[in-house]
Amino acid sequence: PVGDQKISKIATRKLISELKDDLGGINLKNDLTSKTLLPNSLIGRAIITNREKIILCGQSFLKDFLKQKFPMLAFKSKYSDGNELNKSSIILEINGNVKFILLIERTILNFVQHLSSISTYTRKFVKKIGGTKTKLLDTRKTTTGLRVLEKYATKIGGAQNHRQGLYDQLLIKDNHIKLLGGIDNTLNIIKKKKIKKYIIECDSYVQVQKCLKFGSNYILLDNMSPNEIKNCINLKKNFKRKILFEISGGINHDNINLYSNLGSDFISSSKITNSAKSVDIGLDII
Repeated sequence: PVGDQKISKIATRKLISELKDDLGGINLKNDLTSKTLLPNSLIGRAIITNREKIILCGQSFLKDFLKQKFPMLAFKSKYSDGNELNKSSIILEINGNVKFILLIERTILNFVQHLSSISTYTRKFVKKIGGTKTKLLDTRKTTTGLRVLEKYATKIGGAQNHRQGLYDQLLIKDNHIKLLGGIDNTLNIIKKKKIKKYIIECDSYVQVQKCLKFGSNYILLDNMSPNEIKNCINLKKNFKRKILFEISGGINHDNINLYSNLGSDFISSSKITNSAKSVDIGLDII
């Protein structure tokens, strides 16, 4: 939903903000250790490498950041976001004043590690459901302030982006249904307001029956057992129109293979953004 150029601008702002946190402001002289111990003219070479197998994500934004904010540093890389890297691959080589290299070290490592952890974990989910027609979706359960970047990372890992926020898709959830007085009242309101395009969340077979009979075309099956899901999806054969089903709630790396074989069009999981284990990436002066 967001173009790469827009994401790059967001990434640069985040990197600048993190660097300010590291420096206690924007003054580049605030790196006390390098300022105290290293001569101003010292030139060196550094490499950023992964210490485990990863799906790379975020390094394209690092290059934009370096071009814009640290043009005095030269860098090169033969990899792109989405590449599967074996352990000890050189993600980025940086040449120039070592004070500047050490200044940005932690900022850029934290950034690429975080996004690569999400893309790497997402790819594991995608591989688990390979061979089925089901597509993996991300959710809005993201780190505060990092949604756009984390959703970019899930896409790099092979998932499809679900709605970015409350503004770009009409999704009627259980709390909406409760507030509207139940599923029957909710469907009546949809009819009265002539709403045509929406996703509606159902947590029972009966709700699904009512929604399909009403004319709903995209149903989110929330926190249902595999048998309940299968029975709901089988209802499609009673209708000639195109109907999409999404499974959500309690989906993790251990059970996604089971749920992906039930015939749904989509599975959404928050685990790919809120449970990804950080990957190990480091910078070494050589």
